[in-house]
Amino acid sequence: MSRSADPRARLLALPAALLILGAPAAAQAEEDGPEEIVAESDAGPVAEAPVIDLNGNIVDLDTPVRDLVLSTSDEDGAVRDSVGGEERVVTLAADVLFEFDEAELTGDAQEALEEAAAVLREEAGGKTVRIDGYTDAKGDDAHNVPLSEARAEAVEKELTGLLDGVDVTFETAGHGSADPVAPNEVDGEDNPEGRAENRRVEIRFEP
Repeated sequence: MSRSADPRARLLALPAALLILGAPAAAQAEEDGPEEIVAESDAGPVAEAPVIDLNGNIVDLDTPVRDLVLSTSDEDGAVRDSVGGEERVVTLAADVLFEFDEAELTGDAQEALEEAAAVLREEAGGKTVRIDGYTDAKGDDAHNVPLSEARAEAVEKELTGLLDGVDVTFETAGHGSADPVAPNEVDGEDNPEGRAENRRVEIRFEP
């Protein structure tokens, strides 16, 4: 996928994407509500229509593109695709890929893996791609780390077949419950939604 240095072009090229500024900026935009962006001209201030993302937040076009986090998600949240900083990350929901406590791919996994393969086919040729498996905090590391590693390897095997002819080098690792992206508990109570987010496989490469 080609990338333009012009942030406006980047935004217009991704009409289906959910554009997220950094968390503080997004929170401030939500709190304050949309405001007009005013530009100076020879005739004095001129009101311009603000650029609004799909969440209703104002997009600051002066923000460098490298500081924006661009992400897309399919309808059921099975695949999340984001780019921020130095890495492109495609996140696959483990609950779509695997049955509970299993490392064998389900029939429902195919569509999600084909989406991931499409990204890799277009952007990761000749690159090293990391596949990292994660579980929630249920159970101990003696069980969760090998399970997450086996899941990462299952995804690697399937993607290798889908990317036949594409020069991609895979590296896999299992991390168990390390690096959660959501709380496994809230106020000492189980948080099933958070645990579901933590059960995931992440595919990473440098864009």
